[in-house]
Amino acid sequence: MKDIGGNSSVAVVIPIYQSHLTKNEEISLRQCMRVLGAYPVIVVKPKSLKLDFITGKYPSIALLSMDDAHFKSIDTYNKLLISIDFYRTFSTYQYILLYQLDAYVFRDELLHWCQKGYDYVGAPSFHQTAFDALPAESKEVFANALSNRRYVLNGGLSLRNVPAFIRYLKIFNAFYPAWKGNEDMLFSQEATRLIPMKMFLKLPGWQEALQFSFEKSPAAIYELTNHQLPFACHAWERYDPGFWSEFISVNQ
Repeated sequence: MKDIGGNSSVAVVIPIYQSHLTKNEEISLRQCMRVLGAYPVIVVKPKSLKLDFITGKYPSIALLSMDDAHFKSIDTYNKLLISIDFYRTFSTYQYILLYQLDAYVFRDELLHWCQKGYDYVGAPSFHQTAFDALPAESKEVFANALSNRRYVLNGGLSLRNVPAFIRYLKIFNAFYPAWKGNEDMLFSQEATRLIPMKMFLKLPGWQEALQFSFEKSPAAIYELTNHQLPFACHAWERYDPGFWSEFISVNQ
């Protein structure tokens, strides 16, 4: 276990709910283990799902079984990730990195991001098709537009402070109706829109969050970061795979 200082620690948590992986999911998992395999890696799965093919290949991975009902749909998965009990499961860790298998990590900066002291970090999820067609010299147009927009920090590849999430959910549940939207919106948009909740989660600004992860419009964002890749990216096969082909080989 790697320490963040004192008795703090971080684990990589990978949700898997199917009995086989696609080729790109295999690439994502292989890269995760190559770069982050020295940390505790925990696969969260339905109780009924057998994953011997994963533990056989990666014996250091721990499996954590949860009720099958949590993995029936996007809605039930969202409910799981806004459940206090989910985070209590990881209460021996200060942080978890939620790493869905449409993510790809480029280098180990995990402790660096934990040490920044944020409670939630993810890729700023904003997109306009027109941005993708902007020439490189127009990057300030993109930046100015983004600075005036509300955005979500995407949860598919995200760092989460476990005690802070438990506290935040206790307070939210005490004063607001049950959340019915995507879980990452609760921890980013609502955490900034609802004035009382602003006090309970510390989030980075979008410029800093882009150093953590890209998601939508990666080519335009690459210009904003002066051609610096982030720690990792999310949904690379969905958003501009042509751009990512320069950095991620699908022939691994």
